[in-house]
Amino acid sequence: MNSQPIETNSLQTVLQTHQDAFRLFEEILIDENKKFNLTRITSPRQIHIRHFLDSLAGLELLDALSQKHGKPLRILDVGSGAGLPGLALAIVRPKWSFVSLEATEKKVMFQKKVCQTLKLKNVQIIHGRAEDLAIQNNLRESFDVVTARALAQMSILAELILAFLKIEGLGVFWKGSSVSEELAKAQGAIQQMGCRLEKIASYTLDIEDEQPADFSLVVCKKIAHTPKIYPRVFGLIKKNPLGNPT
Repeated sequence: MNSQPIETNSLQTVLQTHQDAFRLFEEILIDENKKFNLTRITSPRQIHIRHFLDSLAGLELLDALSQKHGKPLRILDVGSGAGLPGLALAIVRPKWSFVSLEATEKKVMFQKKVCQTLKLKNVQIIHGRAEDLAIQNNLRESFDVVTARALAQMSILAELILAFLKIEGLGVFWKGSSVSEELAKAQGAIQQMGCRLEKIASYTLDIEDEQPADFSLVVCKKIAHTPKIYPRVFGLIKKNPLGNPT
């Protein structure tokens, strides 16, 4: 495993290139958030940085994987909420294919509205739970990348998500700055799901009149098939995460 920083300045250029789409996304998010609790971040400037820029933090990593494979990526975004990072990545990489998986119906409907308004043709939105869909043959071990942003502890995420990955695929998880203890507890789960911890990439988001916020991307690589017994039902995953002593 290695650790490296992410430079976010170039991502501002990416956002600027697609500014019309992101402006529409922002307007829909602010408007719909008045009716539904989609996000606690509501100012345009904070949405730009803490949602859109943050969602693109893994772009260089994903571009490198696409170049290595020599083809567009197929990406699953789990627990996608208001469509972040999945829809943000779909805007800037229209040739890639995205599946956005969300368990809350109002958030699914919001994402569909965004996709319809922005005319995003490269996104499929699924209403469902990861632990149920990961056992389906058309989804299990069928994605180049699986993403999750601020969704759950790594020991739980590992079992929920890593079964979706192809061999050599990457799980990319948006986390806070202090992940060492969380990852230590999750090592057993990551290994049992057929993966290894590949890297941790740190980055900082700067917002005017606020303290800079530090974050991390945790990257796992699929190196073996996930045993068919995983994932278990969510109650067992939460009560007794893989790798924890019983």
